[in-house]
Amino acid sequence: MKKLVHDKTKCLKCAGCVGVCSKMALDMYGLDLQIDYEKCVRCGLCTNTCPVGALKIMEVDDA
Repeated sequence: MKKLVHDKTKCLKCAGCVGVCSKMALDMYGLDLQIDYEKCVRCGLCTNTCPVGALKIMEVDDA
């Protein structure tokens, strides 16, 4: 299953990804990025916007 993965160690907390998400699946709470996986359609807009590659769509084991 593909899933949006956030690398907190790379994140600049610029919130650029939040602004481009057409499904409103991303939000900032303080300096923490929150991902609503129910809303995320894995379109890749946020991953293409992130200047440091902190967001990636990856195949993950859902176990």
